[in-house]
Amino acid sequence: MAKPFPRIQCFQEPGDRVVVTRDNQPALNYHFGANYPRPFIYPLLTPQGHNVLACGHSVDLIGHSHHRGIFVAHSDVSGQKFWADKDNRCVHQRLLKLDSGVDEGAVASFNYWMAGNAPLLDETREFTVHADGSLHAKLEFSAHNAEVVFGMTKFGFLACRVAKTLGVAAGGGQITDATGRVNEKAIYSQRAAWCDYSGPVAAGKKGGPDVWAGITIHDDPANPRHPTPWMCRDDGWFSPAFNMIEPFTLKKGEKLTLRYRIVAHDGAKPAM
Repeated sequence: MAKPFPRIQCFQEPGDRVVVTRDNQPALNYHFGANYPRPFIYPLLTPQGHNVLACGHSVDLIGHSHHRGIFVAHSDVSGQKFWADKDNRCVHQRLLKLDSGVDEGAVASFNYWMAGNAPLLDETREFTVHADGSLHAKLEFSAHNAEVVFGMTKFGFLACRVAKTLGVAAGGGQITDATGRVNEKAIYSQRAAWCDYSGPVAAGKKGGPDVWAGITIHDDPANPRHPTPWMCRDDGWFSPAFNMIEPFTLKKGEKLTLRYRIVAHDGAKPAM
């Protein structure tokens, strides 16, 4: 009996990237080349093929060059910055998993967070793509030699720059959260189980309304400090901000594990 064909396929391509397809259509690319200061996901496509991510700010292309799709960073790790391109680097070491399957596929990698030439953090990250269109992210951190302190900051860990047309300011999109709050002024720094950024991605047919799509990020109930505060901007940016309210100490031998469910969806309605 023939094996069922893998609906989710993960494979490595030249240029230090992993390509993930769903039903033989592009789903996402994961980039981990040394020419970038940290790995990132770009693009991320909805089931109907609309990309919901951007690389760079819609206006400030130089100052926000580090805003590459979905990335993992932090602006204060024991006083060291791992955020902007000019700061310290998260360096890919090796792929741990490249699995395809009928219902899901997974990409996992091991990274060093390098403060200059010395590893400060060990990180294992895994992205699991499901046939229903959802993406599950698992981030696992441990101190390399001595305890580290993640300082109080709005910048860290999982970060997302949405496509320009999704932005509230640039494209007429909308941010919503699990409590019903709308846009930056109401959502910024508030706790919620999920947050969504949606907006127009294509012109409507025959003068009809524009086609909308978006991206919803769910904070896993098992995460420390759930529900998380949210960092969001009307200019096309949002992030579950783990350290927005208080610092976190990671002792040697301990692990910090954070999980998020990410859904690139068609239509204006957030994905549950």
